Parts: sequence; structure tokens; C-alpha cells
Amino acid sequence: MALQKFRASEQYKFANGAIGWSPGGCFDCLGPYAKVQNCPIAGTEEKRTAYATNYADTFFSIPAQCRYQGKIIKGFFTVEDDNCVFNPINGQI
Repeated sequence: MALQKFRASEQYKFANGAIGWSPGGCFDCLGPYAKVQNCPIAGTEEKRTAYATNYADTFFSIPAQCRYQGKIIKGFFTVEDDNCVFNPINGQI
């Protein structure tokens, strides 16, 4: 199963070292969350590549998923002070 849903063509570096990729173009309303490499996972010391699964459902979060120990973990991205973090839902990690 492919995790990546959106095209990732324009690079953006977050303050915490995560590297975000946006689809680019004049109608890009996703921003640098199509693919986020080296993204910290909240509650762990781990960093993984995570992918947006849909457009933002609120102003503060973007639905996302990543692979962790062979499983697909659903969650969302949050950004505070230009630090992008993947937050797993329901204690999946």
C-alpha cells in the first residue's frame, strides 16, 4: 500500500530539522505537508517520513500517516513555532 497521496515537488525546511515537500503550483492549498521527512513523532524519540492523507480539517492540523515498526500509523501533523510534528491518534505507538 502506497502511503503517498500528493505530489511532492517543492522543499521547505522546518526549524526542527524536518523537511517538508509541497505539491507546488498556483492551486497548492496543502503547503509543505505532502511529504515530511525526518519528522519527529510526538511522545517518542523517533523520526520518520510521514505523508498527508487529506487537506487540513482544521486550522491547526493536517491528517497524515506514517510507517512505524512495519505498521501504518494514522495521525496528524501539527506545527508550532515552525516545528512540524507527527501526532499519532489513539495511542498507536
